[in-house]
Amino acid sequence: MKQPGDDFTRDIFNKPGRGRPRKPNAKSAAQRAKEYRDRLREQKFNFLRGQRHEIA
Repeated sequence: MKQPGDDFTRDIFNKPGRGRPRKPNAKSAAQRAKEYRDRLREQKFNFLRGQRHEIA
C-alpha cells in the first residue's frame, strides 16, 4: 500500500499512458485525406478559372 504523501514510489495500477496524449478533436486518417483531396480540387479549379483565354 502506498502512502498518500509518497510521490516517489510508482503505483502498479496507475501507470502513465504510453506515447503522446490524444487530442480531444483528433481527426481520423479518412477525414484528413478527404480534406486534402478537397484542397487539391479547389486549387485545380482556381488554376482553371485563371486560364480563360479567348481565341480571336
